[in-house]
Amino acid sequence: MKEKVIISNPKEFEEKKKVFITAGAKQVRIVTDFDRTLSKAFDKKKKIHTIIAQIREGNYLSEDYTKKAFELHAKYYPIEMSTTIPLKEKKKQMMNWWGTHIKYLAKSGMNKKIVKDVAKNKIILRKNTLEFFEMIKKKKIPLLILSAALGDVIEEILKINKINYKGIHTISNFFEFDKKGNVLGYKGKIIHSLNKNEFEIKDTTFYKKIKDRKNILLLGDTLDDLQMVEGIKYNEIIQIGFLNNNIEENLEQYKKAYDVVILNDGSMNFVNKLLKQIK
Repeated sequence: MKEKVIISNPKEFEEKKKVFITAGAKQVRIVTDFDRTLSKAFDKKKKIHTIIAQIREGNYLSEDYTKKAFELHAKYYPIEMSTTIPLKEKKKQMMNWWGTHIKYLAKSGMNKKIVKDVAKNKIILRKNTLEFFEMIKKKKIPLLILSAALGDVIEEILKINKINYKGIHTISNFFEFDKKGNVLGYKGKIIHSLNKNEFEIKDTTFYKKIKDRKNILLLGDTLDDLQMVEGIKYNEIIQIGFLNNNIEENLEQYKKAYDVVILNDGSMNFVNKLLKQIK
């Protein structure tokens, strides 16, 4: 399907864009999700699994792991997507899901070799994403990737694509490995799809570099991704959402939430054109 861009409120968007252009690139910081935001959702009409689902679907580990991973998905995914279960309960159940799953991964032999294979062969960056990275490096715009996926895979994808910009900071689920490269567990607190707003970056060296940048460009593909900037002070924000599927039933919600909605698993063209205007 052809890419389509919808600006929810053209007048308001132009006013926001003017603020960004007037302040310049030195005042911009970008906060983005990864799965199906910087990466594609479909390949030739076939849905691309998220990073974590690639391990479940790719037969990398034992049959027992695959069976248990599918059982966890069947149990917890409806809870994650529910609009009637209270958020507090949903968050609790997501922690149960992620916590149980990492134990299965470690027990089943998850390792660095699988991380590299998923990064190299399973995930496709959205069209013109490499140009996006080149542009923010040239303009020295810092980028925070805040993802409930696997940080080790994300960083391997950046490495494979020779994206070596020091202004990129990734907050995600990183594995703890033993000396042989086998997974022992996660480092630190688990990030899932519903708790991205709970991760403070204020004590990091990255935050010290970006705290004076008052305008935020947010990129996401779910309504929950809007949580990524909760608690962060800013002057102005432009929120761009990728609505990759189920367009008819979700479009109105996305238009209310995002300033710009990019349909049909579209490219990074609109984002890149916006950044080009910010000197």
